[in-house]
Amino acid sequence: MLLTQRHYMDKPVVEKSIEINASIEKVWRVFTDPVLTRHMGGEYLSDWKVGSSFQWKGKDGNLYTNGIILQIQPTKILKHNLFDLNDKEKLLSVITYEFSENAEKTVLTSKEVLNYELTKEQLQDASDGWDFALKAVKDTAESIETK
Repeated sequence: MLLTQRHYMDKPVVEKSIEINASIEKVWRVFTDPVLTRHMGGEYLSDWKVGSSFQWKGKDGNLYTNGIILQIQPTKILKHNLFDLNDKEKLLSVITYEFSENAEKTVLTSKEVLNYELTKEQLQDASDGWDFALKAVKDTAESIETK
């Protein structure tokens, strides 16, 4: 996975890309189809419209993230923010997923602009978390049977 760690407008950024051996439609379904998303340990709760709530609920029934969809274009881009679960006014980050085709494969790029300072160790933990998340998307998309 490609990692870029930089600052955007003086805010820390973690940007990663992964190549997935699946069509762009399959990769998109991993985000939007709860049956597939559950393979990654939970599901997104959203009606998939700009301005709508965007949450991650784990298999244990607990909410782990809460945000709002800022931009969405199926199979192209998904951009949302994340707020602190305990303080709905406290913006934690803005995340953008971009989907692009490369021959018969999909390149998924994630960019998280964090709204707070991190130590080097915390930034590394965030980077490791993105490795895990993108690999889960890849594994799930590549396991979808063509019907």
